[in-house]
Amino acid sequence: MRVSIKSAGTTGSQSLGGVAPATPSASPAPAAPAPASDALSVSSTAQFVAVARAHLAGVPDVRTEKVEALRAQLDSDSYHPDPTAVADGLVREYSPQHQGG
Repeated sequence: MRVSIKSAGTTGSQSLGGVAPATPSASPAPAAPAPASDALSVSSTAQFVAVARAHLAGVPDVRTEKVEALRAQLDSDSYHPDPTAVADGLVREYSPQHQGG
């Protein structure tokens, strides 16, 4: 295979294995500007979600005051939760009815 490429300013050709150089194609026409009527519309639900997320960003993941109060009760051996209420809460939290909806 033999390729001959002639570049501007040179009189000789370079051998590239017998393949003829590609001719430059015409440059594509510039894209037309977008119509002035393009607009973005956000639903009221999306706006509500955005506002809710912004408010939630300021809420800490951990309620430090509550954790410290419970820690103090544990340290003083004065924390005695109702075992039946704890068990009921666990069952409610992990029951299939709760997880499905």
